[in-house]
Amino acid sequence: MSETTGQAIAEASSAVTSFSAKTAVGGSIAGLSGKFLGLDPVTALGLVIAIAGLLVSFMSFLINWYYKRQENKRADELHQIALRKANGECNVKD
Repeated sequence: MSETTGQAIAEASSAVTSFSAKTAVGGSIAGLSGKFLGLDPVTALGLVIAIAGLLVSFMSFLINWYYKRQENKRADELHQIALRKANGECNVKD
């Protein structure tokens, strides 16, 4: 995966996380206002929105974790290659 692709994924994931946090807050506010005002449909809608926001946040966390793990694997492989090259174990010319 190229550097720009990784950056695009990180930016998209950040945008989704930001949106889901705002959605969860909005759903919580709608749910609380529905509960205090005695509006059952608003309470149910707020609860659904809040749960959806939390689900999107959790999925975004898993995606971030996966791609960060992949990035760390690639960085470790490049480091191992650099160490072999420094020790003269590779047939690579500068």
